Amino acid sequence: MGENEIKELAKAIAEELKAYNGCQLSDDEQRAVRDLIKTKKNAVRAALWLFGAVVLWVLKDVYLWIITHTTFD
Repeated sequence: MGENEIKELAKAIAEELKAYNGCQLSDDEQRAVRDLIKTKKNAVRAALWLFGAVVLWVLKDVYLWIITHTTFD
């Protein structure tokens, strides 16, 4: 999701809130919504990196265990 998509999504959220709840978000509030969406995007990205690192670490350990237990002396 690019910067422009985030801005468009934040504007769409603000417009929906105005239309259905009678809530009118100021520019600062719209900026806060954009920042919240960016934070969520970054948190998901970080979680995926951590998950990938753990998976690679486990695969390495499984590979080493298989290699050490299947070698013939």
